[in-house]
Amino acid sequence: MIYVFDVKRASSPFVNKFVKQFNHKTYNNKEGEGEKFYNFSWPDWDGDIPKDCQVVFQGLLRGTREIYEKCKELGRDFYYLDQPYFFMSSYKEHPAFNDRWYRIIKNNTQKNYIDKTPRNKRRYERLVERIKNFPSALDEITLKPWRYEGKHILVIPPSYHTAKWYDLDRHDWERYYVNELKKHTKREIRVRHKYKDNADDITQAKKNGKDLYDDLKDAHAIVSFHSMCASQAVVYGVPSFCSEHSPAWPVSLSLKELDQIEDPLYSGERQQWLWSLVGSQFTEVEMSSGNAYRYLNGENT
Repeated sequence: MIYVFDVKRASSPFVNKFVKQFNHKTYNNKEGEGEKFYNFSWPDWDGDIPKDCQVVFQGLLRGTREIYEKCKELGRDFYYLDQPYFFMSSYKEHPAFNDRWYRIIKNNTQKNYIDKTPRNKRRYERLVERIKNFPSALDEITLKPWRYEGKHILVIPPSYHTAKWYDLDRHDWERYYVNELKKHTKREIRVRHKYKDNADDITQAKKNGKDLYDDLKDAHAIVSFHSMCASQAVVYGVPSFCSEHSPAWPVSLSLKELDQIEDPLYSGERQQWLWSLVGSQFTEVEMSSGNAYRYLNGENT
């Protein structure tokens, strides 16, 4: 049995296709009073997850923290769905695939380790062959040479929602790590916020419209907590410092190692790391067929 906790209309198609071949029960959330995005409950759920159940949910909002913590408490397997690492298309079909992608992580919210099974390499190679006539898509999953010279450090503080999930004060985080960097480098420190006005009223905030690659151009390194921007930076050839919650964690130095900002990590495992990330996101066709579930459980190569 799979318990599905369905959070919003935009993500429902991915969740439902992932579980449709399996015996499942769906719970819907209900919005109440209080802070937007954090005022949801599960009125039909009794708060328990039986031993023979797995769980599926999407995102860090709308009541999913309760589900995540219950899975951890009881030791239940769960599948976390969210935006893909590559080929993001704002819920529209990607032109290179005529399909949509979503990431699915088993028992975590990020792929923060390298899965070294050979099937990821094979999956990556099939994907490259499929998109060889779509240069922009191919570029997303093609490693660029490491950049050994750069002018500035790009700092990406945790977003409002990430900070809320991990019980952080995002303003304190930014101040602390900018000050730490100043102890160890004379380079320019450039801060990029997810929301352009860095608002605390998240209902009024607008996303940063500036292209990430404008900030990565001539960057010496990127410093972040959890952001998927770190993965894009590493593919682009920019060394990373991040937390263990980041998908870039396996090919980065930690936030405790900022004294090495002038001598960052140029990981030799970057290609295998990339294969591993590609092996954690799936198309809707793969979800509908059950191949995504089987792949995540080592049953499909």
